Amino acid sequence: MSSLGEVRAALGELEGRPFTAIGRAATLVWLTFGGEVPWVNGRGDEMVRELAVHLQCRWRLVRGAAVLVEEGDLYVPGACAPAEFAAGNEIGTARFDDRVEGVTRLLAAEAPVVDAVSIGDEFDLRLTLSSGMTLEVFPAGREGREDWRFLGSGGGGQHYVVENGSVFTV
Repeated sequence: MSSLGEVRAALGELEGRPFTAIGRAATLVWLTFGGEVPWVNGRGDEMVRELAVHLQCRWRLVRGAAVLVEEGDLYVPGACAPAEFAAGNEIGTARFDDRVEGVTRLLAAEAPVVDAVSIGDEFDLRLTLSSGMTLEVFPAGREGREDWRFLGSGGGGQHYVVENGSVFTV
């Protein structure tokens, strides 16, 4: 088990790093930060971003009073959804996918960096970006369910996993 102080220190690595992408794998949302680093996996060598945050709890990306994209968008049919929509199905079918297209254009145009990171006593997370965007993460604290994860892809970095009101490293 890791301490809150340890997690706060690790998340400090995000400060000053560019926010480069947002996407999903089923209903797991991933956000990437920093430059590219080499990584070897079962498919061979590839380039990945230095740092990532994976979300499986309530969250939202806001700019001022406007919500750009949020966790609930994963469960609502998008413009290209089939008649038999199910959350986590094919990329491009949820409202999340539609809204992420707009966020991706903002990232390309503005190249925001992480200005500040704060994490509360209940592992609620807030990333403030230079572009006026803010990522807010609200852990659910469900038994046996991961809320969010912070990971470093390069250099054998620790993965910090928040689950049910506590954090551990993998």
